[in-house]
Amino acid sequence: MSSDYCRICTSILRDYFGQDVSEIAKPLQWGQKSLITLTTMLDGKYARQLIQETIIILLQFNFVSAICNVHSVQVEYKLNMDNILLILRYPKYLSIIKRKFGNEYKELVETLLSLGRAPLSKIVGECIKLQNKPDDLYNTYWEKAIELIRNEYFKRTFTFVVWTKVKPNKMFTPPSKNQKDEKKILFVPNFNKFHQDIKNKIIVDAVVRTFDDAIVGEVMATILSQCVDSNAPVSNAISLQLIRSNLSVDHNYLLEYITMIEEDPTKFLCKSYGTMCNITVNFKQIINCLNDSIIDQVVSYKFGESSARLFRATRTNKLLELERLQQTALIPDRETKTLTSELFMNNYLQVQELRKPNTRLGRNDSKSFYLYHLNDRQLHQELTEEILKMIGNCMMWKFKTCEDNKRLLKNKARFDGMVQGLQDKQEADKDFFEEAMDNLFSPSERILLDSINRLLRKCQLNIMRLDECLFLFHSYKQYNETVK
Repeated sequence: MSSDYCRICTSILRDYFGQDVSEIAKPLQWGQKSLITLTTMLDGKYARQLIQETIIILLQFNFVSAICNVHSVQVEYKLNMDNILLILRYPKYLSIIKRKFGNEYKELVETLLSLGRAPLSKIVGECIKLQNKPDDLYNTYWEKAIELIRNEYFKRTFTFVVWTKVKPNKMFTPPSKNQKDEKKILFVPNFNKFHQDIKNKIIVDAVVRTFDDAIVGEVMATILSQCVDSNAPVSNAISLQLIRSNLSVDHNYLLEYITMIEEDPTKFLCKSYGTMCNITVNFKQIINCLNDSIIDQVVSYKFGESSARLFRATRTNKLLELERLQQTALIPDRETKTLTSELFMNNYLQVQELRKPNTRLGRNDSKSFYLYHLNDRQLHQELTEEILKMIGNCMMWKFKTCEDNKRLLKNKARFDGMVQGLQDKQEADKDFFEEAMDNLFSPSERILLDSINRLLRKCQLNIMRLDECLFLFHSYKQYNETVK
């Protein structure tokens, strides 16, 4: 595991659970350890009881897995760093639920994300308590939580008491309200379902950007909603009649829109001609094109547009000699040599040497050919490391900004809480809040607060965009490994 990956996980645990949890979990980054070993490594820094409580918290959120060692009686704990990194996507999960179902469903998902795992009754009860809703809305929120289970956003998980696994056919079975052992049935967020929605949203946005038409996006979203398994390289066949019946916009030109998407070089869709017109989505092709687009933008930003042309020409033709590469990219010979050397030194291009065999005995006049090509796996790995480093820098900059202005931000948070309480009771108007703001904060402090908020929003937005690139790189790796 890279140092940047570990640094990000440490920063996330520190920001959301505190410095103690972050420091206690740090030794688990380099391998699974028993509680005795962990206590020995942290001897003198933290008490054994605090270490036990930290392990329980991390187990609750599935950030740590308990593994029974075959060679000893002890239980060892392993840190699930991929699950910790998912915290960066929590805002995306909430926006997906709010867009698809509404604000009440978003509150239920937010409550479960804050609890880690919990029975359905506790999720509903905590949601009503946190949102200050009346108790008579319990049945309404219960039905909404049942709907989230049936739509596979919540799924059952095992309990740590009996160490059993949930049967696949009962994974999304909701409990009854008066069930005797309802509190023993725990639920967790189904991140695979959320990731499927994120992937569909990325594809729809790409289609809208390509054709600059919102109706095309609606058509693509309807087709994606009928895909059974988006983790497969190619989706199931979807009939045109099924798409037409589920389309929410005017479908008079549905076939023309589908043909337009199909004829695009990206090949978002594939259409079969025959007695039945069926549509399939080539997820592998789409994800590969999106990844190529990201890498092209990176090359263009770092090395210039001419280097990006050379990079695209090499990717399209697989293996190219320098002279042929210069002719394909239409760049002067001297500039081609300079740019290819720069791309090669930064590992964006690879060189393969081919020797021409000798035709005469006793002579060593063989000629070597140097062919430029791409190593996709190495390139994705290096870009992933760069993205992780940028995410870590953004998180560190956020933390440093908050630490340097802790007193001012604490006063602003206290003022916002007071304002929210008065607004709920409707005891003050906007002019009163403005006057209170002027009395509590000087003009220079207000300017500093605006600057801090802009910086924090910018850092958070950059983290979300970088995490989207990580998501696409992970999907690329998943699809290409599946095919192999």
